Amino acid sequence: MPKAKKVSINPKSEKNVFFDINKLPAEKGLLLFPISMSRIMNRQDAKSFLVDIRKFSPSKVSKPLIGANIIYGDFLYLYSNKPASELKNTFIEQVINHKNGTQKLVEKNYIDFQIQHAFNFMTWNQLYVGSKDFGRRLDQIKKTHKEDVLFQKYLKMDCKDFEKSMVANHGNFFLEEALAFYLLSHNEIKLPNEYIENNQKWILSCYPGRQARSIVYVSQLNPFKLNWPSNPYQNAFYDLESKKLIEFDRVDLETYSLK
Repeated sequence: MPKAKKVSINPKSEKNVFFDINKLPAEKGLLLFPISMSRIMNRQDAKSFLVDIRKFSPSKVSKPLIGANIIYGDFLYLYSNKPASELKNTFIEQVINHKNGTQKLVEKNYIDFQIQHAFNFMTWNQLYVGSKDFGRRLDQIKKTHKEDVLFQKYLKMDCKDFEKSMVANHGNFFLEEALAFYLLSHNEIKLPNEYIENNQKWILSCYPGRQARSIVYVSQLNPFKLNWPSNPYQNAFYDLESKKLIEFDRVDLETYSLK
C-alpha cells in the first residue's frame, strides 16, 4: 500500500495561536500603553511600566524612530456609581504620581532611554478632542450592540470574566473602550508626541493581559470600514504578559480565552 501523504500544518494559520514580534517597523511609529486605573498602583505602576517597555527596547527596535504614549483611563472610569468628585480627586493623585514616577525612572535610565521627549503622557478625555466625531461613533457602536446578538453575547462574557455585573455602566465602559482601541489602531485619533510629531506610519497598543472580546469583535466587525495600510498592527495588540502579538483576524471568539 502507498504511504499516506504527510500533511504539514502552518501554525500561523491556526486560530488563537499567537507569536512574538521579531522587529518593529523601521519607520516612525507609536507604542501605546493604556493604564487601567484599577491596576495603576500594582501591575501597571511606574516600575512595571519600565519593565514592560524594556520588552521592546533594544531587542525589537530596528531604528530609533519610536515614541511611547502612556494613556491614563481616568475618564473611562467615570462609568461608576461613585460620586464624580470623589473619583476625580483619587485619579488626579494617582495619575500625577504615576507620571512623575515614570519620568524619574526614564531619566534615571537615560543611557537606555536617551530620547527623553519620545515619552508622552495623556488622559482619556484627550481622546475625545483628538477625534473629530468620537461621540457620534460611540452612539453608533451602542446602536450596533443593541442590534447585534453576537456583540451582546461577547459583552456579557466579558462582564463575567472581569467579574462585573451586566449593568449600563459596565456595558458602556466596555463599549467605549472597544471604540477607542479601534480608532487608535486606525490612526483616527490625533496623538500628541513631541518626538514623532504626528508622522507615525504605525501604532501598536500594548497591555498586560488579553484584551476583552468586545475589543476584538469591534475590530473584526470594522463598523466604520477603516483601513490604514501602512500599519501592520491596525487589527492587533501586544500582550505584555505572554509577549505575544494578538492578531484579531486570527481570533476565534467562541474559544478565545482571556487567560
